[in-house]
Amino acid sequence: MNMRTNGGGAGEARLSLDAMTSDFVVDVANIVREQSLLGPRPADLSRLLLLLDALAEFACDEDVRVYGVCDSSLLRDTRLTPAERALLGSWADEGRIEVRPVADPRILELAEQLDMPAVTFDNFTDHIPGRPWIAGNTDTFLKPRNNPAGPGLVVVPRVLPVPEEWQISRKVEESDLLASGLYDRRGHGARTDLLSRLWRCADDACPLFGARRAAGQPMPRHQRGSVLCPTHETPLTAVGTVPARIQLKVRIDGTVRARFAVHEGETVTVGRAPAVAGGIALAALQGFGPAARNWISRNHLTVTFTGDRALVRDTSSNGTVVERRGPDAKLRNGSEWVLRPGHRVLLHDTVALELSGRQHVFTEEAAAVPATPLTSADTGPTLLYSPPRRGEQGSRGNQRGRTTRRHR
Repeated sequence: MNMRTNGGGAGEARLSLDAMTSDFVVDVANIVREQSLLGPRPADLSRLLLLLDALAEFACDEDVRVYGVCDSSLLRDTRLTPAERALLGSWADEGRIEVRPVADPRILELAEQLDMPAVTFDNFTDHIPGRPWIAGNTDTFLKPRNNPAGPGLVVVPRVLPVPEEWQISRKVEESDLLASGLYDRRGHGARTDLLSRLWRCADDACPLFGARRAAGQPMPRHQRGSVLCPTHETPLTAVGTVPARIQLKVRIDGTVRARFAVHEGETVTVGRAPAVAGGIALAALQGFGPAARNWISRNHLTVTFTGDRALVRDTSSNGTVVERRGPDAKLRNGSEWVLRPGHRVLLHDTVALELSGRQHVFTEEAAAVPATPLTSADTGPTLLYSPPRRGEQGSRGNQRGRTTRRHR
């Protein structure tokens, strides 16, 4: 098929890289690969050509100008026909579309700086930390959909979702993996076969993959079938496997104060000042206040990671609350809970545990024992709060009921 003589000519005239006169910016690869449009092909350039016509109708302007930004991977996508790839290449050569290794940053730059509507199905979740205006945006984004009244496409406004923090973390990780060649966008996802291996650099002093590195392994770089050291650009050698693990965040008054990993088959104790080796001592973290110190037990709960499940078991005097989309779950000594993304485990009103959205590479792993020294108040007995009498008011953090001392 000759795309230029089958509908390409009129549409491509609307493509322009003059940002100051363009009316819309289009995420080219995102549109071309959107299978909800015009049939089941995994990549179809006619989606873009029909979108250009739909934007002219949406703007009520036959001379509409569209700034197309394209991921370079689309030019190599064998799911397009040779004629489609050739047409894309000619557009790039003629300066009709801008080709970037990753299109998203340029699309957002144009939308933000020039107040240019962006046409895409992407939610840009991984960019929300640097551009908080994206979450819940109602003014900037558009998308095409199949015309319910006949052939072709129509353009409609979009309201972008407001993701939870774990969803943002997961999307950021996906972008990091993609940039390192460790993520396959065609449905296979993360390259767990490479991420589960322990790698070593030929240079023993390498700060990332040297023999003396004590903390968790960072991301290698995967390129053309080779796994490379990002520092030395030399092949890495697989020397073992990395056990599966999860990462949890400790929040105090809403701020993340520590992160810790739990490996497959491992149990970690979390509390005010655990009396077991490898425990997470919350009292040594910044912001841990007197109310939390009085409420939280020395060994408040345990987290076990096994069989892809994070299991929380309450071992405290005063209990634990799990916040979730449904009703809160109240845990008492000995009761257990399967922790999922989006759950918040409240050891106290001011202290919470959450699963990190990251699944494969954890860039910030806190030491098991924080550096701030513990005091006798931390290692002493826990205040046990009984329910308030009739007419008395109480809360987890400011209880007016009766209290007694109890070691736990």
